[in-house]
Amino acid sequence: MVNKQENTESGSKLLDLPQQLTAGDLSGIMDVAPSEVIKELMRHGVMANINELVEFETAVVVAHEFGFKVLKPKLASQKSLKSEFDTSSLNDSDVILRSPVVTILGHVDHGKTSILDAIRGSNIAESEFGGITQSIGAYQVTHDKEKITFIDTPGHEAFTAMRARGAQITDIAVLVVAADDGVMKQTSEAIDHIKSANTPMIVAINKCDSPNANIARVKTQLVEYDVVPEEFGGDVMCIETVATTSKGISDLLESIVLLGQILELRVPKDTKGLGYVLEGTLDKSRGSLGTILVKEGLVTIGDYIVAGEIVGKIRNLTDGFNRNVKNVGPGAPAQVLGLSSVPKAGDEFQIFKTDKEAKKFLKSVPTSKSRTKSVISGKDSEDDDKFRLIIKCGTDGSVDAVRKVLETMENNDITLEIIHASSGSVNENDVMLASAADAVVIGFQSQIEQGAIRQSKANDVLIKNYNIVYEMIDDLNEMLIANKKGQTEEKIHGVAEVLDMFSVGKRQVAGGFRVVEGEMRRNGLIKITRGDAVVFQGSILSLRHLKENVREVKNGMEGGLTVDGFNNYEKGDLIECFEIITT
Repeated sequence: MVNKQENTESGSKLLDLPQQLTAGDLSGIMDVAPSEVIKELMRHGVMANINELVEFETAVVVAHEFGFKVLKPKLASQKSLKSEFDTSSLNDSDVILRSPVVTILGHVDHGKTSILDAIRGSNIAESEFGGITQSIGAYQVTHDKEKITFIDTPGHEAFTAMRARGAQITDIAVLVVAADDGVMKQTSEAIDHIKSANTPMIVAINKCDSPNANIARVKTQLVEYDVVPEEFGGDVMCIETVATTSKGISDLLESIVLLGQILELRVPKDTKGLGYVLEGTLDKSRGSLGTILVKEGLVTIGDYIVAGEIVGKIRNLTDGFNRNVKNVGPGAPAQVLGLSSVPKAGDEFQIFKTDKEAKKFLKSVPTSKSRTKSVISGKDSEDDDKFRLIIKCGTDGSVDAVRKVLETMENNDITLEIIHASSGSVNENDVMLASAADAVVIGFQSQIEQGAIRQSKANDVLIKNYNIVYEMIDDLNEMLIANKKGQTEEKIHGVAEVLDMFSVGKRQVAGGFRVVEGEMRRNGLIKITRGDAVVFQGSILSLRHLKENVREVKNGMEGGLTVDGFNNYEKGDLIECFEIITT
């Protein structure tokens, strides 16, 4: 039953819309002419006739344009937000609530650091180069007697790098969007990273005092990325802020406290301390330091700590404001002095009361070569039925086309899920997101950066690169059937020797070569070796035999190639063509 209620306080009308409705249904419910509804749908990029179904989120946006607010739908089954620790079997007297851990993400100049600056009352934004955060730290603040822990991260890259090492640290993500700029490329990337982590989100619409601020436009853009504000019938709180004057910061903190209470971050009482390493540094005067985040128990000066493969006795603890403290509890960060060497970000730590207990535990821990991802943040069994992809295309126009092609692919046992899709070269951040989300990176008419290849080898991430759609579809169908997500290795397709160099256009240099083993493939990765040193790794831009563009050049044949980001060929260089495969 659809209800239309009058809100006596504001005079605005509330709609209780069904999950499925047509443009005609929406017209009737709002008592607005069908032609006006269809015009509004077209303004939002939806070409629908009177009898076509309209997505609920789109209906909410259209209703909002006509002055209506939509009640949040009641879902038949909704996943509850829980702590990563299973406390369901414990009595209330055996558990305590810890403070939420928050990370702030968003576009580089939308005010992330300024919001953190306003929250902690320091002046870090002015002291750092270009106003961009340069280091990772953590600190805890109190709002209305409730504590909140903030992880100060340079961006979604660090957020994802932690997850790639198995550390699901953040309970709440605050997405910062400037009211004048709206959703930018890095904003959409941050949204994908937050969704991939399945982390609850609050949006801070910053710079609301700007003459060009358009808050309504920002909220409409968010809906396009499936981030639906509460007033549009969704569950995402949107807070308007002006970080430079601290306007709205109190409301933001209040929203975080509220969401933290909804999450019910319960942890066992009277248990040994454990948590994650946020950062490891080497100080010339003090030695190895580790910034830790406590998730359970108590960490006290004099305790013995095992972090990854490192052991030590805690000689001193300082909080995020550089104050000495005797101990830290669940949800709190601290810097630890007394480690035997520098710990790695994302490693788990555990606390012991004696050196003997710590060393005994350390001997039972697998080495880094065989250690799997964090047991604390173990994956949901539902993940086994999903095959995740990161898509990078050479042009903006290709992104939607490739996405639509892949979304039509079907497999009875495996669901294909696109975690992130954008234009540009495949970079390290794409690989780190793939590692964290257990995904495969697909490049289509795109280039692969050297750093991405290195990261893929280090993190066992599969990268596939294509120039032709049907090759991509055939390959992915095979992967879906096999659901290959094992360890990766290089498969060598061929080796060629550089014979000569010649200019292509004003800036590009091509390498003329003869294949001495196997074949060169246009969609392959290449490694250029000079003597014993690898001077370049990347992907092929073009591959030619005589004057023709070809897909491959076989053994004994000559050809020419150009690669992205490399022009310094020398006679005698060896070009190795390979791909990264799963084993």
